[in-house]
Amino acid sequence: MKKIIHTICLMFAVIGCLAQNQSLNSVLKQAKKENKLIFVDCYFTGCIPCAQMDENVFPNELVKAEMDKNFLMLKVDIFKDKLGDTLKVQHILNGFPTFLVLNGDGKLISSSSGYKDPGNLLALFADARQKANQQKFLTGFSTQYDEKKYPSFYVEFCKTRKGITPAILATYSDTLKNFKAENALLPYLVTRSADEKAIETIFADYNVYASLYGEEVLQPVIDYGLNQKLGKALKTNADQANFDSFLISQKKNFSDKTWKICLQTLSNRYYLAMKKDTVGFLKFAIKNPVLYQYHFNALYSTLLVKNGFTPEVLKLFCKWADAIVTDDSGLEFMKTAAAVNKRAQDEAAYNRFVKMAATYASKYKMKTEPIDETGSR
Repeated sequence: MKKIIHTICLMFAVIGCLAQNQSLNSVLKQAKKENKLIFVDCYFTGCIPCAQMDENVFPNELVKAEMDKNFLMLKVDIFKDKLGDTLKVQHILNGFPTFLVLNGDGKLISSSSGYKDPGNLLALFADARQKANQQKFLTGFSTQYDEKKYPSFYVEFCKTRKGITPAILATYSDTLKNFKAENALLPYLVTRSADEKAIETIFADYNVYASLYGEEVLQPVIDYGLNQKLGKALKTNADQANFDSFLISQKKNFSDKTWKICLQTLSNRYYLAMKKDTVGFLKFAIKNPVLYQYHFNALYSTLLVKNGFTPEVLKLFCKWADAIVTDDSGLEFMKTAAAVNKRAQDEAAYNRFVKMAATYASKYKMKTEPIDETGSR
């Protein structure tokens, strides 16, 4: 029965869009003809978030209406469809599902991974359309696939996920004449790592590299570089003053928006991984609020499993939720914020987040269920 329901949902999702067996070239031609963008859903069979997109998001009437009006949809099973081998090399697919938005010329407008609820996905659509209108493309990626444009070790890694060692990356950096050339950063982006020379080069001109490849795709390399630098800086002295000094030394490399995301990475490494200090982390997070990826939900789940919600941690977590969860954050974050306040027996805050979640769900025509203290429906 579940299989039948999944199939029906998928059929509704692609009505007015493109069947997955159409070639990319035919989709590009149709996109130019109809003046639409191309939304590529890169998934694989057995991927739970991918199936959730098919069942809960793509059939949503607001999502479907926006797709029908402004997009052509192409679904690609990365491990079964022939086009999957091309996309794994041409673009960075480090999480699933990955969503690529292209224009009719094959220029990449945006690349984003992970489950998106209808509100999140509609925001992605709006952002992509605005960037397309402004002719803002991610020019670090080739618009046409030609295997000769890529290092052989990189192509092999994309196909097998084996073969790229730190030594190979270091050798690549030493031979790379222009870090800003098309496809130049792909070996680092696909491994989410880099040698010291590459890290220093990227950090020195972050804004340019972010414009070439996109902030979301570049961020894991930035996180890796910062963690490497932090480890060296605090190797002999990991006190708070030294950590604060390190932050000051690195802030100059990034915009305020990006630096907030970097602070999430660094505080996680310092307080949670090195110091085992959840209270210290939460105090830092409250002072430097940012909601990025799923760290908020992940830490909540970890604390539940490990019985880590002491009265002080619970109080601080509620403050953190209040600082970062807003009307457009997404349903899953609102549910977690409600759940932690329910656990804290703060009825007013719990009701506020429940109302926020209900309003959000209504706005985007989503189904909701009661929230318990685990944050689940």
